[in-house]
Amino acid sequence: MIGKIRYWLSVCVIFVFSQCQSMSAVFAETQIGSSVESRVTLAFKVDDAAAQAWLPEGWRLVSIPRGPLAGANLVVSLIDWHLARDAEGKPENPHARRAVATVAYGVKEGVEGARTFVTRIYETQPVINPYSNSVPARITHNSSLEGPTDGSRTNKEVWIVEPEGGGEIRLELSHQIGIPSWSASETTPYSSTKPDFHRIYRYQQLVDLAMSKALRKELNGLVEFQSTAPELADMFDGTESLVGIITIPVYVRDTFLP
Repeated sequence: MIGKIRYWLSVCVIFVFSQCQSMSAVFAETQIGSSVESRVTLAFKVDDAAAQAWLPEGWRLVSIPRGPLAGANLVVSLIDWHLARDAEGKPENPHARRAVATVAYGVKEGVEGARTFVTRIYETQPVINPYSNSVPARITHNSSLEGPTDGSRTNKEVWIVEPEGGGEIRLELSHQIGIPSWSASETTPYSSTKPDFHRIYRYQQLVDLAMSKALRKELNGLVEFQSTAPELADMFDGTESLVGIITIPVYVRDTFLP
């Protein structure tokens, strides 16, 4: 089981952020920044019609077909920027910020493969609005790592997101971490409001797979996720199912525009 999990983490760990596109198909690009972050990724199976409503016209919702998050049709990524830098490598102002992004996947007749769509971003001020679908939010994040240096450690995460439009998104997670995996990949997420616009991310990350229904890996700990944000009510109506959790304590990314 451990070997199988490490395989998926190191080879295309997450369809969530990448379609494992060939690095050889790189055209003229402009680097616009880089960042050092930590993340928590939650994968859900929500009502198909509710998730479909967030995709651009003409695109059909699909679920992640394989890997540790197989079966999920919505991903919630909680992001803490520790250092955001501009294209010249200088710290942004502010250099630290937080965001929570929802991501879904779609296919369209005449377009090869599935596309990753960022459907909503909740951002701390000042709002960057990279995909033209951000809203301001107050986001608090507390995390800790407890345990001996050479034994089992417990990771604790508490996220509270208060969107400007009302309601709250809350995550409380406590779990024993395993042996993490270091991987590198590339992804090209598209905007749900401007479906022809995308960014290119090349990143390296330290990944711990905390839970995976597809791989029958149970969470060694506790998790509670709740959303009372009105615009997410159709997806988080009590029928949603959490199918995977990935914690990423180190995420180093370069950002490009095509």
